[in-house]
Amino acid sequence: MRATLISLCCFVLLAACSDQKKDIKDTVFAPQVKALEKARSVENTLQQGTEKNREALESSEKSGTTEQR
Repeated sequence: MRATLISLCCFVLLAACSDQKKDIKDTVFAPQVKALEKARSVENTLQQGTEKNREALESSEKSGTTEQR
């Protein structure tokens, strides 16, 4: 029994240290990873839109104050 346990522990340690790494997209988490990537993409798009709106608002405020004088 003890020899079996030691052999099992050695096997687990060797398997854990192997150089073979699975790509995350080849696992059961692929749909979640794709959803996160899509959400990040949408967030970046929204941030760019917000920045453009902010710049447009600031430029219109600047041009509006110069016209009133």
